[in-house]
Amino acid sequence: MNKTDETKRELIGKNRLESLTDGIFAFSMTLLVTSMILPRSAIVNQTSGVALTSLLPDFYHYIIAFFVLAGFWVGHHEQLSKINHLDRNLLLLNVIGLFFVTLVPFSTSFIGDYSNDVIATVVFEMNLLILGLIFAIQWYYATRNYHLISKGYPESAVRRRMHRQFVIPAISLLGILITILGFDNSTMIYLASPLVEYAVDRYA
Repeated sequence: MNKTDETKRELIGKNRLESLTDGIFAFSMTLLVTSMILPRSAIVNQTSGVALTSLLPDFYHYIIAFFVLAGFWVGHHEQLSKINHLDRNLLLLNVIGLFFVTLVPFSTSFIGDYSNDVIATVVFEMNLLILGLIFAIQWYYATRNYHLISKGYPESAVRRRMHRQFVIPAISLLGILITILGFDNSTMIYLASPLVEYAVDRYA
């Protein structure tokens, strides 16, 4: 490896991206809890039991968003561990993905405030759909023609991980369709994601 290649790899080293990713995921996952802060008017005008009950939709969507983000974080690190080095295109794709990570607290708060609203539900599900697609694109780009991964990495493992990357986008798309058809609580479909991922790992 010549000096130019070494410099290039140092400039966009994986450790820098991992640090940025950890920080943004940690901040976003922590910020999710602010969607459950009661306004002052509710504290003054409601009993604690009524106020707590009013927070149930927020808490439910907080749980979904927290564990989906946690899944993305784990998946990102597993994915990055298979990649030998970064190039600028993959770095850009990661930055775009992190942008949508930072939007999750907003979309979670939005659907918590308007839990049965079609627009709020679609915004939340679309946020997760786009985030999942970007992660899938990252993996496709890195593995296409073994561009950024070792040629010894099994093709079946590449394909299985790609299938897994589409679990959340597929669930999100189904949730959006259910919402548009007029059914409430379409976000409950995310509770099936661990089972779907298990099936993908076992049978894909």
